[in-house]
Amino acid sequence: MTKQKFLMQGILLTAFSLFLRVTNIGYRSYLSAKIGAEGMGLYQLIFSVFMLAVTLSTSGISLAVTRMVTAAIAANRRGTVRSVVTKCFLFCLTVSCTIAVLLLVFSDFAAAVILGYKGAAGSLRILALGLPFMSLCTCMKGYFLAVDESLSTALSDAVEQVLTIFAAVVLFWYFAPQSIETACLTAMLASTFGEAVSFLSGWAAYRRSLRRNTPKKAEPGRGVLHGMFHIAVPCTLSSAARSMLSTAENLLIPRELKRCGLSEAQSMASYGLLQGMAMPMLYFPSSFLSSFASLLIPKIAREFEQKHRRAVAHITEKAVGAALQFGVFCAAVFFAFGEDWGRAFYSSAEAGGYLKILAPLVPLLYLDVVVDSLLKGLDEQLNSMKYNFTDSLIRVLLVLCFMRFSGMPAYIAILFFSSIFNAMMSLSLIHI
Repeated sequence: MTKQKFLMQGILLTAFSLFLRVTNIGYRSYLSAKIGAEGMGLYQLIFSVFMLAVTLSTSGISLAVTRMVTAAIAANRRGTVRSVVTKCFLFCLTVSCTIAVLLLVFSDFAAAVILGYKGAAGSLRILALGLPFMSLCTCMKGYFLAVDESLSTALSDAVEQVLTIFAAVVLFWYFAPQSIETACLTAMLASTFGEAVSFLSGWAAYRRSLRRNTPKKAEPGRGVLHGMFHIAVPCTLSSAARSMLSTAENLLIPRELKRCGLSEAQSMASYGLLQGMAMPMLYFPSSFLSSFASLLIPKIAREFEQKHRRAVAHITEKAVGAALQFGVFCAAVFFAFGEDWGRAFYSSAEAGGYLKILAPLVPLLYLDVVVDSLLKGLDEQLNSMKYNFTDSLIRVLLVLCFMRFSGMPAYIAILFFSSIFNAMMSLSLIHI
């Protein structure tokens, strides 16, 4: 990929990413107005459980497809690309349908025992139906990255976001749900609808792309199963372990807040303010970095495979420097205007207060976005997963030890410690 094409794709992807982040913030603002901070807390908890199923269905798939298709193209074996991606599709469908069935079967148990809200079972069942669509979209994303057509994925994501929001507005207007469980069910139904449409849009783009990038006569792709087990399966297992810890952390936060003296409604509202409102806004400017970071994966993978060490070091140094500089600038903006933005978007001074308090974390959070892509390109994803797992385990233990005594201030301190630890460990892998 030439520098001009890389820059142009990065700019266009950033524009799409900004659109997605802006509409997501607007959507969350709309939801918070409809269901309140307590409802946002339950909404976030349901998604935290669902994300474990998503991790098991999708983690490592995109990276595996990107690396295998990139290797085939670099070796001038484009005829094998169709076979490689088709086998990956079958792998994705098998795994995601299995996980979806398990989620459907155990949705009542998860809602009653894990979430503590029996009425949330319907939301989990609705989300389970979207798992196969999400898994296949992840597979196509890996292919589009490898053939330098990331805009196709961005367009599908934009279509999904717009239709999800449109469906949610229509459903809320038509059904006017009264309880927070029913309101969450309505939002999840809209989300699953968006996933299905996103898959159809991506599939059409994928078929067109195959005609452009591969010969009509397909050749059998070899080593696909080995590639999936080498990249996707270890990533899935590591990500699943981390996702389980992350889910446990999210479930523990409102429970530990209750032990600290808050009521159930207050603890859920505090959780919703931080994780459902403040954190998504804190990550919003990372759109400028995440688009370019995703393009780095095939670029640095090619340089690494060809043993161009100086090129790898140059790309790495530039990417890390840009992430830190941008993060420092955004941190200053959040510190100066966080409270105003909280009032403007969520009509909540408390959410704005969290933005100001957490502003110093922004450079480390954005650095993690870039370093994660670099490590994937350098085939260091397993070591990265080990550090991420350790980080998640420490966070859960710290939540259990300290939140019951100090509440949310303790959790904020835990976030600071975790971000510093994760950044130090990740940077040690890229040898800057």
